[in-house]
Amino acid sequence: MLKLILPRTILAALAFLPLVLAQSPLDLFSKAPPDVDAALRDRIKIFFQAHVDGKPRRAEEVVAEDSKDFFYNMKKPKFLSYEIHKIDYAKDFNKAKAIIVVETYVPVLGFGSKPMKVPVTTLWKIENGLWYWYIDDDLINSTPFGKMGTPPGVSANPNGGLPDISNTPNAATLWQQVKPDRSAVELKAGEPSSAQVTIHNGMPGSVTLELRKPPVPGLEVKLDRAQIPAGEKAIVSFHYEPAKNVPREAVRVDVVVQPTNAMFPLRITFK
Repeated sequence: MLKLILPRTILAALAFLPLVLAQSPLDLFSKAPPDVDAALRDRIKIFFQAHVDGKPRRAEEVVAEDSKDFFYNMKKPKFLSYEIHKIDYAKDFNKAKAIIVVETYVPVLGFGSKPMKVPVTTLWKIENGLWYWYIDDDLINSTPFGKMGTPPGVSANPNGGLPDISNTPNAATLWQQVKPDRSAVELKAGEPSSAQVTIHNGMPGSVTLELRKPPVPGLEVKLDRAQIPAGEKAIVSFHYEPAKNVPREAVRVDVVVQPTNAMFPLRITFK
C-alpha cells in the first residue's frame, strides 16, 4: 500500500498551506470601509505575487517585525496563481483573516504532479498605518490534511533524523474520508424525475468538489455547494426532463475532490 512520504522539508512546505480549520477567537466581521479593504488587498497582492514570481524576498516588505524570523526560516512555496476568496475583519478593523485560494504543487507522493487549488489562511494586522502579514501558533504546523503539530517519531533536535512515517495515513485512507452515500441513481425515462447523492467530508480540513459530466439533453446535475468544511456534507442533485433520445446506457458523472485529487464516479441509469 502506498505511503504518504512526509520528510521534514515537505512538512515545512505544508506548514505554509493551512486550511481554515477553526474559527478565529476574534470577533470577525465581513465588511470594512472601502479604503481599509482596498489597502489590505494591495498588501495581499504584494505578498502572494512575490511567491507567484518566485521572488519571495519581495514579500518581506509586508511581513510584520514579530513574524520575520518565521518568514525567513520557513520553506518558501511556489504558487502558480492566487485569488482572494474572502476577508474577515476584527471589530475595530485593525486585524483581519484572509482566505486565499492558491494553485500549487502539493509535494505528497500518491497524488501525482497535477497542480492543486488549496485554500490558505493568512493573518494580517495594522502597524504604523500599514497592513502586515503575521503568523501565530494556531497556523504554524497546519496543513491541507489537518493540524499536524509534532508528528510521532520527530526528534526535537533539528539535526535529528527524519520522522517515523509508519503511522502516516496512506492515499486510500485519505480518499475514503470523502465519500458519497451511494454510487448510483435511477431516473425515469418517460417523465420528469429527480434524485440526490450526499457527499460527506470526513477529512480534518475543507475540501473542494468539481463535477465532470457529459452533455446529455434534458439532464441537469449540480452541487448545492462546491466547498465542504470538515465534518459537513454537500448534495449532488440530478434532474431529468424527457428528451427525444433517452440514453440507452448508464451515464457517468465524475466528482473530483481537491486537494487530494481523488475522483469517484456516480452512475445514472434511465428506466
